[in-house]
Amino acid sequence: MTAPLSGIRVIDWSSGMAAPRAAGMLSDYGADVVRVEPKGGDPMTALLAAPYSVFNRGKRRIELDLANESDLTSFLSLVDHADVLIDGWPTPTPAGAGMSYGELHSRAPHLICCSITGFGDEADGPDRRAYESLVHALVGTMAEQPGMRQGPIFEGLPFASIGAAYLACIGITGALLRRLEDGVGRRVTTSLLDGALSYLTMLWGDADDPPSSRDPGSKRLIARNFECRDGQILGVHTGAVGAFGRLMIELGLDDRIPPSDHGLDMGIPLEPEQRALLDEALPAAFASDDRQAWMDRLIAIDVCAIPLMRPMDVFDEPQVRHNEMVADVKDPVLGVVQQVAPAIRFSDAELAGPTAMMDVPADRIGWGQRESRAPTAPVEEHRALLDGMRILDLGAFYAGPYGSRLLADLGASVIRVETLAGDPNRGSEVVFRSSHAGMRSIAVDLKTETGSEIAERLIGWAEVVHHSMRPGVAERLGVGFADALRINRDVVYAYGPGWGSTGPICDRQSFAPLMSGYVGAAFEVAGQFNPPVYPVGNEDPANGMLGAFAMLLGVYNRRVRGAGQYIEHPQLNAALAQMAHIVRQTDGDTLNAMQLDPVQLGVGPLDRLYETADGWICLAATTMAELRDLAAVVDVELPADVGIAELSSRDLKGAALEAALARAIQTRTTQILVEELTAVGVSVVEPVLEHNAQPFLRNPENLRTGRSAEVPHAQRGRVREVGILVCTTHSSTAQHRLAPELGEHTDEILAELGYSHPEISELHSQGIVR
Repeated sequence: MTAPLSGIRVIDWSSGMAAPRAAGMLSDYGADVVRVEPKGGDPMTALLAAPYSVFNRGKRRIELDLANESDLTSFLSLVDHADVLIDGWPTPTPAGAGMSYGELHSRAPHLICCSITGFGDEADGPDRRAYESLVHALVGTMAEQPGMRQGPIFEGLPFASIGAAYLACIGITGALLRRLEDGVGRRVTTSLLDGALSYLTMLWGDADDPPSSRDPGSKRLIARNFECRDGQILGVHTGAVGAFGRLMIELGLDDRIPPSDHGLDMGIPLEPEQRALLDEALPAAFASDDRQAWMDRLIAIDVCAIPLMRPMDVFDEPQVRHNEMVADVKDPVLGVVQQVAPAIRFSDAELAGPTAMMDVPADRIGWGQRESRAPTAPVEEHRALLDGMRILDLGAFYAGPYGSRLLADLGASVIRVETLAGDPNRGSEVVFRSSHAGMRSIAVDLKTETGSEIAERLIGWAEVVHHSMRPGVAERLGVGFADALRINRDVVYAYGPGWGSTGPICDRQSFAPLMSGYVGAAFEVAGQFNPPVYPVGNEDPANGMLGAFAMLLGVYNRRVRGAGQYIEHPQLNAALAQMAHIVRQTDGDTLNAMQLDPVQLGVGPLDRLYETADGWICLAATTMAELRDLAAVVDVELPADVGIAELSSRDLKGAALEAALARAIQTRTTQILVEELTAVGVSVVEPVLEHNAQPFLRNPENLRTGRSAEVPHAQRGRVREVGILVCTTHSSTAQHRLAPELGEHTDEILAELGYSHPEISELHSQGIVR
């Protein structure tokens, strides 16, 4: 019943939203995390009280001045005894903390050092600090986020930080696994830019001869919100096999839009008159009855229907409570608050209940000396980080396979099992490629006896079995946890259902981005008083990253303690984790929710888009020094004796500052503002105003760093897609491979499983494989 990371010691030397969150996730799953803050505390605490109550829970906190010799000695003593050090600073790193990775590695060769920057080591600077909004402005999120007006839309969901935290945890856990082989610590690097890309990759792709551009509503897929008669919003998604046809029949439209015979409608274009019919008929139909009535009708015909809620209202939903996704924590600053609980469940590991961070004296940490931490084997730098890990992926759509794809990026061997008809997402070329890069594909009819025999051999090969089928489906196909355990007693079995394997609504369908609406993210990104719109970064990539982390935790536990286990990471839990920066008080009030203003310009005067004389700028300032420099450049007078926290808010003084800044900035050109503010150290950028996938993926620097991968394609010429997002030293980078064609590796895999050429030919002739 030991937590997966029990015994792992982590130093959290960081600030902001990303690195503390990553360290907090390690703490949630058993690591002993010591948070080291500069004397006087983290300067971001006042601005981030609600998220810090979540991301710092379970940690112990000390304050050190690393410019002081005695405090530096205490810090280095922690380094000597730690397993992991995480650093990440939106503002300049505190004085005395400039020890390089080389110096740390020389002193403590066992130590895994993880750095989370804004844009990567090579790109960070005064104008590119690790501020969430600047990343979204430059990567292009603000050009893609749906909004209520023309122009760039401020991103209300901090998914760059969320993604960076996930990527850091994936890299750290992978480095811990590799350290079991050679005893060597590694440097793990990722950034908020990489975190944003981990979500944008779902819809980003480029090719010499690209497929037709995305045109929502042009195909036989309904993925929309509808206002019902009672004014409540309902999300509807027909991505499941046959769901589009069932909805047409229910609405009486099947005579004009006949259901397909095979039910794989997502890639089939609508005729112009059919599209016009749906645009008119669907809103009118849903406006004719109340939301609950429509939910009852659609769930009865097995069509995905999910209500959209305000942030944290979902805490009261029975399935959320069944999943134990609400934690009550007594925070020393906020009092008792309800928080999003850790999202992964383990059959053979009991996680400690979340508790508030505790202050301790530096000499009371109690990290005693361990046995020799010298390297135990030669370092094989030619091997990718996860070389040797074997994953069998039986999932479908995006979230499940994306987790395995991320591990394939780091060198894991992934076999993807598809039906003979293929994954439903094959009709969406860019989406499918994004979630399946680096895998091998075998197409098998698992409903046949011989197909089950193939599945048994595949399970015997695998170290990890992962899937995202609805509850009960894997068991009917003979690939459930009990089946896998019978075949492979040490298997790590990771399951990513929609709602959960059990619970009052576990059998319902779940699709992104509807679950984002369920947990409140659609209202969060829409801005105050606006109808909901879905975030660019949704729960599908989030659950993919959560699943990748879960698989690595399971494998680490297996290799350390000699046993596999069942692991569960529902999409509902992943969607809730995206909202973990928001907490609810006992009286029902939320903290840190709905910060985005009604015109979607920003979350306060100092983290905001401003219109200039000829365009836009996005600026971020979190210290009084930055604010004073900003005010001096644009000639705005600051009120006396008012702190940064108050001026960053939208109370009377903050609102007055916002109005004054807006007036001053609108009189100047973008170029002059960027030059003058950058010169004095204020972080400001000109936001990208157009869809940025092609420019980003074709950028030579992104191709050089591997953030963009370019590979040949038989029909598309050269294809470019998002590549590696987390890097490690003392290991090689796995070669990027395009997503496989359906059954591209069937014969190769069958031969590896021991089938002869005549037997493989017979399997093809019987229609069991493709």
